[in-house]
Amino acid sequence: MPEGPETKRMSDSISKSLVGKDIISHTFFHEQLLDLNMMKDISVINALSRGKAIIIRINDGLSIISHNQLYGKWTFNRPKTSIKTNRQLRIEFTTKTKAVRLWSATDISLYKTDQESEHPYLRRIGPDVLDNVTNDLLIFNRLIDKRFYNRKLSGTLLDQSFISGLGNYLRSEILFFSGLNYLQKPSRLSDSQLKRLSKEIKNVSLRAYIKKGRTIDSISIEKLFGNINNFKKIRHMVFGRDGQPCFLCGQTIVKVLVSSRRIYFCPDCQKCKIE
Repeated sequence: MPEGPETKRMSDSISKSLVGKDIISHTFFHEQLLDLNMMKDISVINALSRGKAIIIRINDGLSIISHNQLYGKWTFNRPKTSIKTNRQLRIEFTTKTKAVRLWSATDISLYKTDQESEHPYLRRIGPDVLDNVTNDLLIFNRLIDKRFYNRKLSGTLLDQSFISGLGNYLRSEILFFSGLNYLQKPSRLSDSQLKRLSKEIKNVSLRAYIKKGRTIDSISIEKLFGNINNFKKIRHMVFGRDGQPCFLCGQTIVKVLVSSRRIYFCPDCQKCKIE
């Protein structure tokens, strides 16, 4: 499932392709959006992400809210490009230079823009990890909130009511860069550990957004090894690297399943015993 960084990059592409552009044609196939086919003209005012949802604000004070889940996909092609796919088309916008389409997604709704916060998903999620207002202090205060303070980090970091936009690969990477493991709880961490965790939740997510899913810290790696060339194809420090050596200490990366979700960690760097 796309996480916050991937969702924000999708909304960026939608914004670049449609905001302020003359939309030549629009077609809506999803049952929640069929009434929009009656509109003669549609203009996209804004496109943004919140957590793992995309919000497209159009004229007449309306907002299209979609959650891609596992199978939804946005594509961006030239209008005359022939698309061969078994996916079902849900939304299509066409400009002079772009055809912007949403495929397969089922969780799509139409809301008045001033009532977006009433959407079931948006109503329950916490601050967006990539929002400018989501800083280290805000995240720190969430960690010590009574709702999350005595819960294992394995669950908290996937709980969208804590900080929205975090997901499976980000969880493993955030814990690695924080020097913590999935069994620990905020209530058992020192103030300095909580501050470091707060910082890495923001930094790792932002790095994944900027570097298109890569979380490896190239600057630190270059300082350690003096040559970054051998790491150009490496995307993560621990995620997906079970059985391989940790870049920092050489210990073997371990994979465990928690509630059927994968977590990867370095037993030495993250002080986690292997059961």
